Amino acid sequence: MGKRKTAKKVMKKEQQKVMSKFDCPFCNHMGSIKVTINKKAKFGQCKCSVCNVQYATTITALSEPIDVFCEWIDECEKANKDGPPASSAPRPSRRRRDAGSDEEEEEEEEED
Repeated sequence: MGKRKTAKKVMKKEQQKVMSKFDCPFCNHMGSIKVTINKKAKFGQCKCSVCNVQYATTITALSEPIDVFCEWIDECEKANKDGPPASSAPRPSRRRRDAGSDEEEEEEEEED
């Protein structure tokens, strides 16, 4: 006769939790960005609790809070790379013509 076999204890693996609070890229406060995800509406939103800046985007079924935040950072970098919009760009100023320009020479010739 042998010993009774005991069932092995099941060891649960701890799943790594994905962060849902991040540092604000605008006001640089640590942990002030709160990411909320509504999977039924397929909507993700990042909002800063200090400066009230917010970003919203559509998500997929596999999206996590880090995905929404990274998409926001990518959009910020893209906006900074493109520069200011054309409507806010300063208009070129009118320059005075040089003293030796062709028009002045023609006017002098006509006077003679």
